[in-house]
Amino acid sequence: MATKLTQGAVNRLAEDHPAGTQIYDADTSGLRIVVGSKSSSYKLVGRINDGSNRYVSIIVGRTDEMSLRTARERSAEIKLALRRGDDPRTPKRTVPSLKTAWERYKETRGPELRPSTVDWYEEKVTGPLKSVLEVPLDKLDRETVRLLHEKITKKNGPYCANGAMRALKAVYNDAARSHDLPPNPVSRSVRMNKEKPRQWALGPEGLPEAWRRLDAMEDRIRAACWTVMLLTSLRSHDARSMRWEHLDEDGVLLVPSPKGGADRAFRLPLPRYLLQVLEMVRQETKGLGSSFVFPSLSSKSGHVEEMRRTDEFPYAPHQMLLVSTQN
Repeated sequence: MATKLTQGAVNRLAEDHPAGTQIYDADTSGLRIVVGSKSSSYKLVGRINDGSNRYVSIIVGRTDEMSLRTARERSAEIKLALRRGDDPRTPKRTVPSLKTAWERYKETRGPELRPSTVDWYEEKVTGPLKSVLEVPLDKLDRETVRLLHEKITKKNGPYCANGAMRALKAVYNDAARSHDLPPNPVSRSVRMNKEKPRQWALGPEGLPEAWRRLDAMEDRIRAACWTVMLLTSLRSHDARSMRWEHLDEDGVLLVPSPKGGADRAFRLPLPRYLLQVLEMVRQETKGLGSSFVFPSLSSKSGHVEEMRRTDEFPYAPHQMLLVSTQN
């Protein structure tokens, strides 16, 4: 039975009622006071309007810390939340910004990805997507993302725009595993630009000049790394991170972690000329005591970190990768 409560009655609860007594408030449905052995508390019982018909019990506050009037006001706020389908017992998780979601993605997924892949994502997130870095993901609606894709296309080109959207889509999907987010706006609103395969590979007419430049290159260790890529079509990272222990006495190289991971490891017989080049490298670098074929004393990894176009050798690593598929 409900009681017409007053502040004076609340103050005398411990004197008038034994521990365990529940006194229902006649003015606010669901609100009651539970008398304890040392203190008493306001408690609200209500149903969450989320389709589950669940009733929840929520501590509003202690009677010695909260007035009856404040408890009623707070109870009214809680009842509004229940009608919206919210459970006040479960604090809402703050939806992360793109920047925060990307940092979490790197932390959780980064170890599974190649360093070059992480660098690619980083370039897209902090470059073309910079304007929305601080925006909470649930605020990135379809129109915003569609216009962003169009803007990047005009400013940076169709390939960069598509890459930025792929990065955004991946980070958004990862965040959606732990946050209630709307459907991915990239999937729903972006029409990717058409991409044509880029003809980067060295053709037969370009190989003589490439060999001439390799022969003239001052850094013979880097020249050898380029030669590995040119003759084997290994990716840059696979060539740069080669270890002597992976090259057996028969001249067969183990590639332990190619693109796709260790499950795609393979063995590659090397041509005699390349074995001769690698023997030269071994003699040149044996004083460094490194297990890497192409060591670097200044890099964190211990091996050569980057192969890039230079005036001395104006070719990209990807051109080496495509030689065998084009010739």
